[in-house]
Amino acid sequence: MNVKFYDTLSVILRGYYNLFWPSKVTGMENIPASGGFIMCANHVHWRDPLFLAVRLPKRHYTYLAKAELYQNPVSRLILGEKGLGGIPINRGHSDLNAVRQALKAIADGHGLAIFPQGTRSRDNTPTPMLNGVSMIALRAGVPVIPVYLDGPYRMFHHVDVTVGRPVELADLGKRYDAATLSEATKRIEAAIWGLKTSEH
Repeated sequence: MNVKFYDTLSVILRGYYNLFWPSKVTGMENIPASGGFIMCANHVHWRDPLFLAVRLPKRHYTYLAKAELYQNPVSRLILGEKGLGGIPINRGHSDLNAVRQALKAIADGHGLAIFPQGTRSRDNTPTPMLNGVSMIALRAGVPVIPVYLDGPYRMFHHVDVTVGRPVELADLGKRYDAATLSEATKRIEAAIWGLKTSEH
């Protein structure tokens, strides 16, 4: 991650987002002040990673992003190691290299940001979340912070952000069988959409 680029881009975008999509941010105190953690958010639009970077400036975030985005030179510049330091992941099968990179980022004390739906829901309709985040979360054993983005993005309308308390996964231990992963995913999913119910 190029921290200078990350911070400069955030400053540039802040005024733009404040104008077109003003926000109320709730629960910022739930983001750990230090150490590795995982941030899981619903996925509304391609701009979600940049929007969260601007709205939740307490930490820097390393994003897991679909590998196809890195085929575009501009996207690769913004998302890659010289930019936001994202981790490309091949969807549709188990990408062990991406998982290893994600676990290393967490172990190095970074915040890993994931959109567990795996694809965007433009009208913000709840869609199933995938088990990949659960595998990473159970292996890493760090706080999993749910975040709800109140989209969709409509010009001059609020896109509020709610950060919830860590999802309780400790009782699941270090098991990685299908039933355990599904249970972890259900808890993360419920925590994210529960923020929609409680705050909006």
